[in-house]
Amino acid sequence: MARRRAAAIDAALSSIDDAELIALTRDLVRIPSVFRPGDSTATEAEVARYIERWLGKQGFSVEVHEVAPGRPNVVAWLGDRDGGPSLLLEGHTDVVTEGDPREWTHPPFGAELVDGRIYGRGAADMKSGLAAAMIAGAAIKRSGAELHGRLVVGALADEEGDMLGARHLCTTPLGRELSAAIICEPEQNEVCLEQRGVVWARVLVRGRMAHGAMPEAGANPISAIGALLAEVPALEKRLRRLSEKSRYLKPPTVTPTIVQSPAQGIGQSNVIPSSARLTLDVRLTPGPDGSAVAREIDAACQRAMARRPGVTIEWAPVNGFRLATRVERGEPLVRAVVSAVRRVTGRPARFSGVPGSTDGTILRTTLGIPIVTLGPGNRLIPHQVDEHVEVSELTEAARIYTAAALNFLQP
Repeated sequence: MARRRAAAIDAALSSIDDAELIALTRDLVRIPSVFRPGDSTATEAEVARYIERWLGKQGFSVEVHEVAPGRPNVVAWLGDRDGGPSLLLEGHTDVVTEGDPREWTHPPFGAELVDGRIYGRGAADMKSGLAAAMIAGAAIKRSGAELHGRLVVGALADEEGDMLGARHLCTTPLGRELSAAIICEPEQNEVCLEQRGVVWARVLVRGRMAHGAMPEAGANPISAIGALLAEVPALEKRLRRLSEKSRYLKPPTVTPTIVQSPAQGIGQSNVIPSSARLTLDVRLTPGPDGSAVAREIDAACQRAMARRPGVTIEWAPVNGFRLATRVERGEPLVRAVVSAVRRVTGRPARFSGVPGSTDGTILRTTLGIPIVTLGPGNRLIPHQVDEHVEVSELTEAARIYTAAALNFLQP
């Protein structure tokens, strides 16, 4: 059995064409897929059409699901579950804004190949990982390897926003049958067993308008925002006490990211506004559940209100609670990936954790399936100018995905 699996892996790995992988990655990067609200042409649709055609030509069964207007998921598969497991190789098709193109050394959608690097928005986050997953699936198909189960390649929309693509996948028959997933995000090909969770707490403070010369006649919501900001260090400490210590992740953090007053309309220098908004970016490690996190944020708001009579403070989690995730090293998926890393690189796997939140958070918490995050690209480079991926990491990732899939799906 082990010999047959090793022979299948050898055959699939020999079917990988590095030039094809590099060209595919560059093609995907050249297709802008920044979602720009209000612009019907600025979605993931064009890159999704490319992926649909490419996977169809490789012999995959392909479905396209529109999860929002002009924002499709492409889900393709090989094999049939027939009592065996179903493994997802997952990537997202949207990318963040390129910002000012003049700040880039290389054109943000030029996909230039320079000194062993592919440059462009999405080169690391995460069209390289998506291309590596597509090539891995194609290599398995070309090799004729027998699959005991189903290999799914998912190119999902809206990871950089509300994760609508991952949420939708969880509602489909293919999604509900998934047994495990490899999330192909840029993590320097390290085996990430944990992910930080996130809660974006959107706070609304209501006060009472008044003349700036007579502040005693009003209730200033901006002062209440200040009182709540003063509570942030203590809130962070309480969340850290509730959380388990992680070998791979930084402890929880609470970071103010948006302050706005008035919450609506135009501010005036001589008017105390009636409202203000604050957003707190709360990052979590495994431990507390959503109720525990909510209680701590509630308590901080109550303390701030007590210090500023006359105002009310309410908050709500934007896009719900994305709690931290963890999988154990003994999971079959983890063993399959670790074995693949050693097979491809000749070295032991490097274990790590994901500092942010990915589509894998949705898959793990909604479906309850184990996830491993592993992909090409430096984890610090996404969302920056001159984003790039090392070709050596790209080709290594495609081979790791190939071997891991066959380790997991071979009889």
